Amino acid sequence: MKKYSDMFRSALGLILSLFMLVPFIMIILNSFKTKKESAELGLEFPKQWNFRENYSVVMSSGILHAFRNSCFVTCLSVLLIILVSAIAAFILQRRGTKLSKKLITFFVIGLIVPGQIIPTYMLCSFLHLKTFFGAAAVLTAANIPLGIFLYIGALKSISRDIDEAAILDGCDSLSLFFFVIFPLLKPMTVTLFILTFMNIWNDFGTTIYFLNTSENYTLPLTIYNFFSTHSSDWNLVFTDVVLVSLPIVILYFSAQKQIMSGMTSGAVKG
Repeated sequence: MKKYSDMFRSALGLILSLFMLVPFIMIILNSFKTKKESAELGLEFPKQWNFRENYSVVMSSGILHAFRNSCFVTCLSVLLIILVSAIAAFILQRRGTKLSKKLITFFVIGLIVPGQIIPTYMLCSFLHLKTFFGAAAVLTAANIPLGIFLYIGALKSISRDIDEAAILDGCDSLSLFFFVIFPLLKPMTVTLFILTFMNIWNDFGTTIYFLNTSENYTLPLTIYNFFSTHSSDWNLVFTDVVLVSLPIVILYFSAQKQIMSGMTSGAVKG
């Protein structure tokens, strides 16, 4: 009886997975179709594969420049998130004072309290930070609570005896963190890197306010701009979506094991 129950659950999971894949299949297939075929928004294979024309048109529309912008903003933001979150989490978790516990609660609240774009925009405008660095600063601040939350969970599994041994061997605070503790946080660092990279790479709300000129567009903004220009050319719109999504899809599928390892690294307290 258990065997049939497991088979039923597996079959049900497979069917649900196929339903989830339908939008992705439709996007990919329609990116190879002609303008007339793609307007039907069907799941049929293209009668005429239009690979070279569709992708060459989209590639020549400035998407490579937007790709460089996305890489700069995303990599700078993720680097700052990892560095600031890891150091802050280490100090807060190791001290364990009443003040540090209140600060941890304060940062955790940041996970559920939505950001206010208007005051943030006005502040950055006043400070002349409507630039790539301003957008990176806003995105960093928005994701630091998640980083601190994840790192504190991982640090609980690292014994304080390691800290004491390193100090007895002559490590100062910086050496202790960067050469002893931070390498032990590698699984969580990889997880945080992937989660924040996907979040920032796909960000639309922040970048549309701070990078609202065509020169500064990131990849998600090219979809918005491309659709307004080619609203009737669904083959080109789908092609743009494929190219924008491709880097993040490759990153996710190439690092699934690291994500699971990082998410469970703080499950057992040391």
